[in-house]
Amino acid sequence: MLNRFRELQAIELGLKKPKERRPYLASEVKSLEEAERWRRDVIKDISRGVSRIHDGSLTDTQIRDLNDEINKHLREKAHWEAQIKKLGGPDYRRIGPKMLDREGKELPGNRGYRYFGRAKDLPEVRELFEKQ
Repeated sequence: MLNRFRELQAIELGLKKPKERRPYLASEVKSLEEAERWRRDVIKDISRGVSRIHDGSLTDTQIRDLNDEINKHLREKAHWEAQIKKLGGPDYRRIGPKMLDREGKELPGNRGYRYFGRAKDLPEVRELFEKQ
């Protein structure tokens, strides 16, 4: 409670900026700098998720949920990249690193959905890979 009070005090005094929420739609952002910032924010969320999915204490359900969240962030990143290109920025789909392709496997039937870390070891996912 005291931490929240101190944080609000710092915001009122101008010592700290209030936390902003990422816009729901990337198309609402009309500034290239802001779109770049939100793209970097999404990439941070993806990185955190990929590192957390390797945690040995997670249950199968938590792994599935975390993998779904990572895929959601990947789709969101694509929306930000499209908006950046629309605003006259670089085309990250062409020049961006393909780091995530090495970490996640994609099934032919589920275009765009990837499995990361321990999600590849789940029984139903292993069966899908074996069917190939």
